[in-house]
Amino acid sequence: MQQIEPAPAARAADQQRTLRLAWLTLLGFFLVFAVLLGSAGLAVRNLYRTATLAHGSTLFLRGPAEAIAWRPADRTIFQGSAEQQALAEGDTLRIATSAGYGQVASMRLFEDSQIDLWASAEVTLDVLRTSRWHSDTLEVELTQRGGYMRYDIKPNLPYASTSYRVRIGDATLALSPGGSYSIEMRTPRIVERPDGGNELVSDVAVRSGAAVIYGANGSSMALRARERALVDAAGNPGLAVPARWELIRDGGFSQYSELEYNNTTSTDLTLPRSSTWQVYGIPALPPENRGLFRLSQICRPPIVNNDCEAADRRTAAWLYRAGQQTTGFTTGVRQELGPQGEGLDISEFRALQLSLYARVIFQSLRDAGDRGSECPVMVRLLAKRFSPADPEEERVICIYVDEDGQPSSVEEPGVVYRAIPRAEWSQISFDLRDPAWLSDYRYLRSIQIYANGHDYDARVAEISLVGAQ
Repeated sequence: MQQIEPAPAARAADQQRTLRLAWLTLLGFFLVFAVLLGSAGLAVRNLYRTATLAHGSTLFLRGPAEAIAWRPADRTIFQGSAEQQALAEGDTLRIATSAGYGQVASMRLFEDSQIDLWASAEVTLDVLRTSRWHSDTLEVELTQRGGYMRYDIKPNLPYASTSYRVRIGDATLALSPGGSYSIEMRTPRIVERPDGGNELVSDVAVRSGAAVIYGANGSSMALRARERALVDAAGNPGLAVPARWELIRDGGFSQYSELEYNNTTSTDLTLPRSSTWQVYGIPALPPENRGLFRLSQICRPPIVNNDCEAADRRTAAWLYRAGQQTTGFTTGVRQELGPQGEGLDISEFRALQLSLYARVIFQSLRDAGDRGSECPVMVRLLAKRFSPADPEEERVICIYVDEDGQPSSVEEPGVVYRAIPRAEWSQISFDLRDPAWLSDYRYLRSIQIYANGHDYDARVAEISLVGAQ
C-alpha cells in the first residue's frame, strides 16, 4: 500500500507547534531559573542586612566589690564580680542595698555608652548587637528591675539606625543617642500583683536628649530635656513635669492636724500621728516651762495681715514659749528624709535649693543670745560626705531679729547667721551645693526646724528642698 505524505501546510503547522512548545519550555525553565536566582539573591541580601554580631561590655567597680553581684546568662545563681570583667548578652548585675552612696558600679558598652548603677539597682543586658557586615544598625536592650541608674548614651555613633531600649516593668523606654537619662524604680507603697508582675513605680528623667515611654496600655509619651514622668506599677506613664524633685514631705504642714503632729511626742503608738514631721522639745521641764508647737493659719507670705482670699491661705508651723522664762528650751519639728525615712542619696543632684519663710514676732534674748545658738528660728541639717562610715556632720542656720543693726556679739563656730526684720515674713533661700554648705556631700539624713531660747514667738512656712540633676 502506498503511504500518503502529509501536505506541506500540515507539516509546517506541526513544525510551528513543536517550535512553540520548545520555546515555551525554554522560557519556563528560564523563568524558574530567574526566580531561583532572585530568591537566592534576596536571601543573601537579607542575610547580609539582618545578620548581627553580638558585642560585650566592661564592668567598672566604683564601690566595694562585695556589694556588686554578677549572674552569667546561663546561670541562676549570682556570684562575685571583678574590676574590668567582661559582660555579655544575658548577664545581670545586682547592687546590694547596703552598698553606700553614689555610683557603685558602671557598665561601659563597646561603643562607649555608659550605664551607672547605685545601691539597690539591678539590670540585665538583654541585647547588644550590630550588623555583621555593614554599619547599618545598632541594637541595645536592657531590663532594669530596681534601684537608681543613669544612662549616658554616646553621640555621633557610626550607624544608620540605632535603638536603645530599657524595659521597666510593663513599660519600655526608648532613648535617643547623645542624651543622659535617669531611671529610679521604687516602692512608695505596698502594691500587690496577683500575676507576680512588677510592683515598682518608675521615675524617668531626661537630663539631656529625648526619650519616649511606651506604656503597657498602648499609649506613648515623649520626654524632652529637663522633663520627668512617673510610670505606675501597671506600666502606664503619667504626665510630663519639670525635672525637679521636692525632697521634703509636707513642707506646708497641711497633711495632718495640730493634734496629730503633737501626738508624735507620745509613746502611745495607737494615737493618730503625723508620718512626716515629728514634734520634739528639750530638756525635760514642767509643762508650764515648755514651749509649744501649734499650727497658724496665715496668708501666703510675704502677706503679713490675715485678710486674703481662700486660694492664698496657708498653714505655718508656730513655735511659741511665754511666761518670762529664764532658762533655755528648744521647741521644734524634725523630718527623717527619704521615702521610708532612711535618708537620701543626694549624689546625683547638682543643685539643692533649700527655702523657707520665717517670721519672728517676739524674742526675749538679744540677737542670738549669750551663746550664739539661742535663736527664735533655727535650721539644722545632718549629712555624711562620702560613705556610711563617714561621721555625721551638721549645718546650722540661725535666724533672728537684729534690733540694733550690729552683728551678734557671740557667734558659734559652724553656724550661719541671718538677721531679719521683726514681724515681717522673710524668705531664706540658698543652694546646698554652694561651697559653704554641702558641695560634694552624697547623703542627707534629716532636717530640723526649731526655736531655741527663753521666750519666743516665731512662725515658719513653705519649707522646701528642691533637687535638680
